Amino acid sequence: MRILQVIWASLVLSLALAASAQAAQPDQSFIEQQLQTIDPRIAIESLESTPVEGVFEVLLNSGDLVYVSEDGEHLFAGSLLALNDDGVTDLTENKRSQLRRSQLQAIPAEEQVVFPAEGETRAIVQVFTDITCPYCRRLHGEVPELNAAGVEVRYLGFPRQGLQSDGHQQLVNVWCADDRAEAMTLAKSGENLPAADCETPIAEQYQLARSQGIQGTPAIILPEGRIIPGYVPAARLLSELGL
Repeated sequence: MRILQVIWASLVLSLALAASAQAAQPDQSFIEQQLQTIDPRIAIESLESTPVEGVFEVLLNSGDLVYVSEDGEHLFAGSLLALNDDGVTDLTENKRSQLRRSQLQAIPAEEQVVFPAEGETRAIVQVFTDITCPYCRRLHGEVPELNAAGVEVRYLGFPRQGLQSDGHQQLVNVWCADDRAEAMTLAKSGENLPAADCETPIAEQYQLARSQGIQGTPAIILPEGRIIPGYVPAARLLSELGL
């Protein structure tokens, strides 16, 4: 569910909210009721203050972040930017990175396809991948270089064409293999793996990626939760990691 497909059309969307103007914090339950007039599936996961006086951050169950005025009369859909001497800081993206990091770190390594670092593990990156994606295959060809530099690569499944696609079945074939890493390498080299049928976490990983706004592959998630959309050479990725 992408709630902002409905409310992103305007940077500032005024709602007919009647919360008390004297309230120290917006009435969460009342705002939730109003949002549910847009989509009944909407729920508020959290409501927190921001550095801007009178503006509060709202995390929706879709994973979207929006902002509400203290009097509960206006909803802001967009990025909250902080202007300072060093330039511009995207506070919204920083929060998204924190959420992304916590969600991905909660996924057990056993549910991913892991290519461990050689020697000391200096960083762990997670990559949403699709066997049918040419740039995913290109990135996979550089995994040995990343491993040699101390970077562990963990793959998560994201079939670009959906859960009924051939790409999904190819990912299932990898996850069901006795040696997932070997199967991933074979599949990305163009080999057709035997069709398999077992319980996998691919559907959950796919839905998680969509809730994070990921639409394509490869989607590289750095340790702090920042996302690099698309392929980058190993040298640049190592630079992004400070290695």
